[in-house]
Amino acid sequence: MERRGITMFRINESIWRRRKIEFWQRLWEDLEIGYLDEDLMPILILFYTDKKIHTLSSCSGRIIVADSTFPWSREETSVVYKKHSPISVDEVEDILGYSPVRRLWLNVTGPIIHVSTSDMDTAEKVLVIARNSGMKHSGILSLSENKGIVLELTTGVKLTHLLRTPGTLITDLSKLDRLIDIANQVLLEGKRILCKLYAALRKYMPFIPDDEIISDLRGRGLSLEKLSPPNYCRELLL
Repeated sequence: MERRGITMFRINESIWRRRKIEFWQRLWEDLEIGYLDEDLMPILILFYTDKKIHTLSSCSGRIIVADSTFPWSREETSVVYKKHSPISVDEVEDILGYSPVRRLWLNVTGPIIHVSTSDMDTAEKVLVIARNSGMKHSGILSLSENKGIVLELTTGVKLTHLLRTPGTLITDLSKLDRLIDIANQVLLEGKRILCKLYAALRKYMPFIPDDEIISDLRGRGLSLEKLSPPNYCRELLL
C-alpha cells in the first residue's frame, strides 16, 4: 500500500514508546546540566504531551563564528564562538583578532526541531502546523520501524558572511555594526517563527493526550494550563 509516494510500514509501538520515555527523561537531564537550549523547552513539552509524538535534537537558532574552509563544512571545522541570543559588536571585534587556520565565517541559522511520530496521520498534522507557522522547509526526514516517522521542522532563515582569511581581514570594521545588526535581525526572525509555532501548538496540541507524560509533568510542578511561553515571545509575539 502506498500513500503520497511513501510505502506504508509498521512501526514497533513498544520500542517507539520506550524510546519516547527515554528521550523525555533525557530532556530534563539535559536541562539540568545546561545542555538543552532553554528557549525551546515550552515547545518541546507541548510536543511530548501528545501520545504519538516525541522530539529528538533541536535548536532555537544560533549565531556561530566558525573556522572552516566553507561555511557548510562539517569536517575540519572549529567553532570559535556560539550564542543562541543576539551578539554585540565588541564580541565580534574580539573574535576578529583571531587568526584562522582556514577561513573565519559568521553563520546565523534559524530554528530546527526533529520530531518523531508513531503514525503518518500525526506526522501530517505536525507538518501542517509547522509550515503554517513559518517553518516552510519542514518535511519527512526518514522512516524507521523503531524510530518512527522522523520529521525535520526548519525554516529558510540563515545568513553567511566571510569575516577573514588567515592573512586578510575581509570585513570592513567601519561597517561592522551594520553587519551585526543584520545578523541579530536574522536570528530574531527565526525566534518569531518559533513564537508562532508555540502559539499554534498551544491551540491544537495534544491531539491525543499522553496521560503518563502529563502526569509526570504535574509531578514536576508544571501543567499545560500554567505553561509559560518562551521568554523571547513576550517581546516578539505577545
